[in-house]
Amino acid sequence: MKKIFMLLAIFCVACAAQAQDRVVKMPTEGSKVPFNPAESDKGYWCSIEVGGGATTMEGRKNLPMGEIVFSNGYRINQFLKVGVGIGALYYIANNNEVRGTTRKLSMPLFATLRGNFLNEDTRSVVPYWTANVGASLPDGLFLTPGVGLRVGEMRNAFIINLNYTLRELKMPADQHKYYSGIMLKLGYEF
Repeated sequence: MKKIFMLLAIFCVACAAQAQDRVVKMPTEGSKVPFNPAESDKGYWCSIEVGGGATTMEGRKNLPMGEIVFSNGYRINQFLKVGVGIGALYYIANNNEVRGTTRKLSMPLFATLRGNFLNEDTRSVVPYWTANVGASLPDGLFLTPGVGLRVGEMRNAFIINLNYTLRELKMPADQHKYYSGIMLKLGYEF
């Protein structure tokens, strides 16, 4: 039995070693212009944003919050980017009165769409739109559309945006309430 396992192991190692043998053709010198990803209209994009805001409920206590999010995805063109994100949402005050819990931290997981309103080839300041849809664990679903400005180059820009947010908040006894709010975010995108 040991001999069979040993032969099987040797066979697997030999197959793996054979799979590593390949010929790679390198481009000849002077045949192409070097690729510069900073000038590419397509490809990977990433952003990190820090923001703050509050719920905007008339006649009720409001819930101030701070957030940091990391988003990344694929840039189809300058007018459409798709991606996913994760973050941390911190409820600053009135947490127990509004949500009925002392837990102040929540983790948003979301899908994001964003794009420019105008062509950014000849501009250094470009207005853009964004929309995030996801769930904030353990609270519930949220929708966050917004508009903002990108200041910088195509793949190297500071961003500022103003978002409206509609959030489902988990209350005691498994009740859910929806709150709307406004957030201002600052960030960097590349």
